[in-house]
Amino acid sequence: MPAAIHPGAVLHGWDHFVITLRDDTGRRSAFLSLYAITYSATLGAGQVAFLRVDDPAASLNVVVTDAPEVAARMKERLARMGHTEVDLRGPSVEALFTRHHVGPSGFGFAISWQAHTVEARWIEPSAPFWMMAPAPDLRADEDIWALFVEAHRASMTVDGRPVVGEPFPDDVWVSKLGRPLSSAHVALSEVRVRPVSGESGDGAAEE
Repeated sequence: MPAAIHPGAVLHGWDHFVITLRDDTGRRSAFLSLYAITYSATLGAGQVAFLRVDDPAASLNVVVTDAPEVAARMKERLARMGHTEVDLRGPSVEALFTRHHVGPSGFGFAISWQAHTVEARWIEPSAPFWMMAPAPDLRADEDIWALFVEAHRASMTVDGRPVVGEPFPDDVWVSKLGRPLSSAHVALSEVRVRPVSGESGDGAAEE
């Protein structure tokens, strides 16, 4: 039997890296949501990072990118979705992204702009799992697939100064995946496709 081809239009293809850290009091100390976009019909391609650090010793609230037009469109998209973690109103800052690919010890990014350098590390990665979410499991208007990797530990530094905090089991994922997901994770090869009525979300018989 030949491989099935999903008849819907491909909307986005990216790797989405996330870290949220909490300090000993349970207060959020850092948030990073980084999109490494390979293809998007509406956004274009490039890297965009939404970064907030609430550590008193290193405070940041910024959107950095190597593709300013892509960042502007991504900010509009997230604003429509109700994103409130990072200030989306200011101009994006052009930055250099250095990616450290997934390996046994973890993976990470270094992001540099103007006088700042942020190092983010996902440490002690779990075995990956494949997620299939035909609409409306995660979104009513998108069939979504991704290879998830969780990190048991994570770290972030700002200009060489470590941010205090650790990742945690994020219960917001219970309604989406049936269990918590580490607040430090990556969705690799995340693909979003327009659903087609009468078709299963994975292009085959399984749902």
